[in-house]
Amino acid sequence: MDKGAATDLKSIATAALDVGDVESAAIFTRREGSTPLALAAAAGIEGPPLVGLVAAVENPLHPITRAADDAGPTFDVQPMNPGGPALRSHLPLGGLGVLAVAHDASLAADDRAALEQLAATATELLRA
Repeated sequence: MDKGAATDLKSIATAALDVGDVESAAIFTRREGSTPLALAAAAGIEGPPLVGLVAAVENPLHPITRAADDAGPTFDVQPMNPGGPALRSHLPLGGLGVLAVAHDASLAADDRAALEQLAATATELLRA
């Protein structure tokens, strides 16, 4: 991924913080045909919590890792590890990654639609 795409993905992660009560967002990507996900952008999370999340995503059973190949988003699930907001939502990026957000309250329909639009934009960037 080029530096311009990384900047745009950062903007998408930052924009996700304006949706509902989203407290943090991370975008993980992978090269086509590759299995491991790598952190491409994050907003609202840094330091040890971000390091812990990146390490957790290395586990193939982690919900973010599994979501990369899902046909659609998964909303309002309880986190695998304790700490932080009560719920997580994972939006696949066309097999190229995942937009993962953390929030405390269940997402309203318009919030889900806004996140799906951000995920679609991220997918377009990754395919470019």
